[in-house]
Amino acid sequence: MSQFDRSNLKLINQMNTLICRQVWCTFKKILFFLFWIIVFNSCQSTERNLSIPTIEVDATSNAELKLSEYFENFRMLKLPTDTVMGEIKRIRYENNQIYISDGHTMFIFSDTGKLLSSFNKTGRGPDEYIAITDFIVDGENIIILSRTLQKLLTYNHFGECISTYNLGYWAQAISPAVNHFYFLYCGNESGDNNRYKLRSIQDGQPDSLYLLVDRNQAKYLQINSENYFYQHRESIYFFEAFKDTVYESVGGRGIKPSFYIDYMGNNVPASFFERKYANIAEFFQEFHKTSYAYGIFNFATYDRFLMFSSFYQKNMKLTVFDQKNQTSNTFATIKDDVYFNGLSIPVSEFKYHASKSIIVPLDAFGVFEWKNAHPPAEQLKEVVDATKEGDNPLLLIFDFKQ
Repeated sequence: MSQFDRSNLKLINQMNTLICRQVWCTFKKILFFLFWIIVFNSCQSTERNLSIPTIEVDATSNAELKLSEYFENFRMLKLPTDTVMGEIKRIRYENNQIYISDGHTMFIFSDTGKLLSSFNKTGRGPDEYIAITDFIVDGENIIILSRTLQKLLTYNHFGECISTYNLGYWAQAISPAVNHFYFLYCGNESGDNNRYKLRSIQDGQPDSLYLLVDRNQAKYLQINSENYFYQHRESIYFFEAFKDTVYESVGGRGIKPSFYIDYMGNNVPASFFERKYANIAEFFQEFHKTSYAYGIFNFATYDRFLMFSSFYQKNMKLTVFDQKNQTSNTFATIKDDVYFNGLSIPVSEFKYHASKSIIVPLDAFGVFEWKNAHPPAEQLKEVVDATKEGDNPLLLIFDFKQ
């Protein structure tokens, strides 16, 4: 073989090696892509088939929950009477301050009930919103979601607009922020800009998309809930109505199924959602002919206990799960053996907001009536006696037992 032939052969071998490396590199990329497709699709499929923890719920239970059995550190907060407030839409407890939205105005109170600041920026200007759809506290800033205007507005605590971010799509809830990362919930509406239920924002920039919207369900499953997110430590939890799985963020980002709710034979089967419904009204008309249970409409967790609300035969139920003993109890009513001894209220009226603590707004008119039939605890008597029918709601605040 000549020197020329040997040189050509060496060159051909080098080219073949290079081609093989490129093919293998491309093949690995394809395998990696397919792996994440499988992982992603597994989150879209029926979560019951995944190896995740299961919480069993007896939706037929009509038991009564005693507040002192699961909670502690009870206190009642009376808000100033000279502050006009509409119906409370959202409460967050951050930085030892209480943030309240009535849908138009942001109120900031100290943890003793003193009004620190408030602002109302309703309008269509560049630094205004039509209504406060949802909000979060991110460090020293307050981020407000305006669904109608499809934008996020960041304010300081005095209502000065720091920045605006145009979304270009509908969103109806915003998650708590972890290291300047948070989720936006876009619901089940399907459209050119709404193909996914969840979008994430990192440092003010779009990040990732999660959970494809089922185009068939989008025609009728546009069910609104008061809450969709909850934060515990560095994890963000996501939940929604007619979804039997609670998701959890991964390392402050991404999501994975965290646990599955088993209604012990009363879960809605997938086949029910596969039927054709003209609209939400027809869907519920058919649904109410069944005995299925569904949730989740509120959720809160801490180190030992977690709780969430569900519906069964049009009645709201509250489930408390003991993570230490791996036991769950479901309740239809709440027995107040702390504030108004002997008072019993349906779970549907126990509308709690949860962040660092559990907060239940009590209508002043109700408190005014209860104090005669159910004398308040001695340490609350002064606050309750000073309450008039037209006052702002009182806030019941307590924590999970540990």
